Amino acid sequence: MREGGLRIIQLIDTLDTGGAERMALNMANAFAAQNIPNLLIVSRRKGSLHSLLHQEDTLRVLGKNSTLDIKAFKKLLAEVDEFQPDLIHAHGTSVYWGIGLKLLRPAIKLIWHDHLGISEEVIQNNPRRELLWIGKRLDFVFTADESTQTYWQQKKLLAKDRIAYLPNFPSLSPSVKKQTEKFTFLHLANYRSEKGQLNLIHAAKILRDQGLEFVVRMVGKEVDSSWKKEVLKQRADFGLEDSVLVEDTVHDVSGLLSEVNAGLVASDREGLPVSLLEYGLADLPVISTKVGQCSEVLGNGKFGRIVAVGRPDLLAEQMEAFIRNPSEALALGKSFGKQVAENYGEAQFKKTYFSVVERILTLKQKTS
Repeated sequence: MREGGLRIIQLIDTLDTGGAERMALNMANAFAAQNIPNLLIVSRRKGSLHSLLHQEDTLRVLGKNSTLDIKAFKKLLAEVDEFQPDLIHAHGTSVYWGIGLKLLRPAIKLIWHDHLGISEEVIQNNPRRELLWIGKRLDFVFTADESTQTYWQQKKLLAKDRIAYLPNFPSLSPSVKKQTEKFTFLHLANYRSEKGQLNLIHAAKILRDQGLEFVVRMVGKEVDSSWKKEVLKQRADFGLEDSVLVEDTVHDVSGLLSEVNAGLVASDREGLPVSLLEYGLADLPVISTKVGQCSEVLGNGKFGRIVAVGRPDLLAEQMEAFIRNPSEALALGKSFGKQVAENYGEAQFKKTYFSVVERILTLKQKTS
């Protein structure tokens, strides 16, 4: 590390609403709070989350139109040459331009942060085999869950000790809790098939057929328009318009969390969803499918309820328990909030992250 301290550039496609985007934003704010010179370079467009960046003068937008947008890549190279970072931290598909930078500026260390998560569907539809030969240009890989870490270690993308699971961490401003007329569940996830909205609608129908009073708020960005149309159609077919609210992105997440009584994760696959940790910061009781790191975060059932993927009957059963026993749900939320604060906060992230950074920069000094 050069005299004057560490300098970091993060690369990400957009700052649209999403888990990877929130992680990049939280990291930028954490670096700024520690007075670490940093840039958050967005290759395509700002997106709706940019307003949450504490130091907007650290944001750069390249206006990239395609993977081979040479003009945008030259802008990126100019930013790198001017800023002179020690480290490039590339989120998701931004790794490809990160590798391009590494070829031209080999002294810079390159970290890839894989947020995708591994499942049979991902391996079949997006195996990313090209990374097995270009990935040797990477200096380190962070994954959003342990199964993805194991996958890349088995594929020998890099040496095992250069691939690690880095838990996401949440960042929210406190907000005063509001009273709800009916027990209200929040499902905070973008509209994509793997997020399980249809599974949740089927669970809501089971509850409605039992005569229970409740509200489910689905909040997220329309990533897959055909999927959102299917969600709306299924809701209409079941006559659940009054019980299941299908909402767009909300930027004031703290305010949103103050308006509900419980959080839901209904996904078919996940890494470690930032929304789950945000539920914890708000002391919300949680029901989650058994995906990614969710079971671990919920203490394998100690701090929240866990159900099998694709089982709306089991999801409905746990939702019913919350509705009928709100005081027990409240106590569960308090314990989950303590769990998140102690084990998944910013301090824990920094400890893990900077120990890795120190190690790879030491390797740079020894080999330069």
